[in-house]
Amino acid sequence: MTNPSIILRLRACFRALVEYDFAPKFSAKVRWFVYHPLGVLTIAAFISFLCGLFIHSQGFVLSGGVLAVVALGVIWPWLSLRGLVGSISFDRLRAYEGDFVEVRLTLRNRLPWPAWGLAVRGGFGRNTTEVVAGIAVTPRRRTALCRWNFKPLCRGIFPVTTLKLTTGFPFGLWDNSKALAVETPLIVWPFIYPVGPIPQVSGDHQVEGNVSRSKVGTNGDVLGVRPYRRGDSPRRIHWAQSAKYDRLIVCELQSNSRPVIQIVLDVDPRSHAGKGSDSSLEWAIRIVASFAMGWLEDGAQIGLAYGGKDIPPASGQAQLYKILDALASLPEDCDKPLVDVLACPKCRGFRDGLQVIVTTDRTHAHGGCGACEVEDQRWVVLKADAFSETADLYPCDNSHIAPWLFIDSPKSVPAQLKGGWREARHGS
Repeated sequence: MTNPSIILRLRACFRALVEYDFAPKFSAKVRWFVYHPLGVLTIAAFISFLCGLFIHSQGFVLSGGVLAVVALGVIWPWLSLRGLVGSISFDRLRAYEGDFVEVRLTLRNRLPWPAWGLAVRGGFGRNTTEVVAGIAVTPRRRTALCRWNFKPLCRGIFPVTTLKLTTGFPFGLWDNSKALAVETPLIVWPFIYPVGPIPQVSGDHQVEGNVSRSKVGTNGDVLGVRPYRRGDSPRRIHWAQSAKYDRLIVCELQSNSRPVIQIVLDVDPRSHAGKGSDSSLEWAIRIVASFAMGWLEDGAQIGLAYGGKDIPPASGQAQLYKILDALASLPEDCDKPLVDVLACPKCRGFRDGLQVIVTTDRTHAHGGCGACEVEDQRWVVLKADAFSETADLYPCDNSHIAPWLFIDSPKSVPAQLKGGWREARHGS
């Protein structure tokens, strides 16, 4: 015969355990334990043990059964992952923002039984618990190959965090995890937009003799004629041929020199606004990458300076890879002001060509950017407010500012890069 008072006491203890408000620093963990399936089963096993101790011995049987379920739900996932070895690879070494990249998971199961309910978490975003792929079953003593597509929305080196193989099979009480090896990381380059012609660099500031005399350029002797393209100088129009063919024909000139351009990127967080792939910093990086690729393909020597680091001017495919790889791996926490970057020996001592400085109007408003009309400099200024949902605390007056290129919104970037400056609009 059971004692009603004991039952009432057990009820009161259980209610107090659930409803008691513990200290704030422990309440979150305690509540997680109470509401988590593993915590609920542990509490049920403890209460069954108390029932067996004070009420009836059958409570011990129930407590043992619940503990067996808990043990199986914790040990089985751990044991399953001990026999699995996995590695991640990509179908290419480099990609652009927005490209679809195939991810390959090679999974070797050395256990004499299959592994069920596997998932790959983290690695491709800030959320380390996000499931990026699921594997229903891995056959025993076999190697499985899993594939899925990944679309990077922002430049970077992927995976950004450690990829983990997890499983909670069979009951989902506890997810055990194991790190996956990465054969070769994926380098995601910024998105590239077509750009206009190379800004004019005076003859004294060009590298002579690096380009063949038969190469097309903007100076030298006439090589031939071709149809007019936007950005060509009106002085190069061949009027006789234009009248003959009833359309504009221009003279194709040779090039005996190669322009040298140093691109300076402002990466100071205080100069930029917004977060993620839509921030002004990311758009500034895309603009720099577009200039570098477009002008390298046109035969210029391009260098890059940012945050105390410098890539000397050079040309060719290797230089393009070096610049884009550096932009892909550029950290977001570089706090060196633009005025310090321009004062470094590499930037201050650059006298071989043209400097193109990419920054925002926040730096411009505080006077850190200097004058916009220096002969050997071109300023690309982004309007910071246009890349953020919050208004700028330090709005600037752009009425007296005449930068070489002003970007007032993300939507205007393609058109501005294609024909937003004097050489691209009218030719010279």
